[in-house]
Amino acid sequence: LMPWRSVEDNVKFGLQMQRRYNDETKDRIPHYIELVGLSGFEKSYPRELSGGMRQRVGLARALATEPSILLMDEPFAAVDALTREVMQEELARIIGKTKQTVIFITHSVDEAITLGDRIAVVTSRPGRIKEILPVPIPRPRNGREIRHLSEYTDLRDRIWELLAGETRLMARAPATTKS
Repeated sequence: LMPWRSVEDNVKFGLQMQRRYNDETKDRIPHYIELVGLSGFEKSYPRELSGGMRQRVGLARALATEPSILLMDEPFAAVDALTREVMQEELARIIGKTKQTVIFITHSVDEAITLGDRIAVVTSRPGRIKEILPVPIPRPRNGREIRHLSEYTDLRDRIWELLAGETRLMARAPATTKS
């Protein structure tokens, strides 16, 4: 986020950069600010917001451009565990409302199961898809509530098995040095 811009102006920025901010698209700004739960903070600056609120501003900015696919690369990695869980629930709610296609990159197996419809387990080097696993748990999902389900534990165990195998392969790989 740009610290000199308000929440409203940060959300507007994506459309401005695409040269798509006009009378037709300006109504998206308050819509997406409300959707991410930041109504009343439109004139606030990033320094006045919590880490989770700043993440919501970034999400609103991305959604306001209405992309066909939204790429999120570990968006909750820099927030505390409680904020991360709240943001996961919020993202699931927003995706449920917007029907947005999201490619979500995470190192958290639990986060992948909570948010994903399909999970692509990727090898380390070279990065290739090792396996794609469907998430058999119906939506809406709450990360805390699904952890006791057998479908959850079975999928989590399978993903860990794939990741552990990958880790063992990496541990045996010869070290390479650059001259």
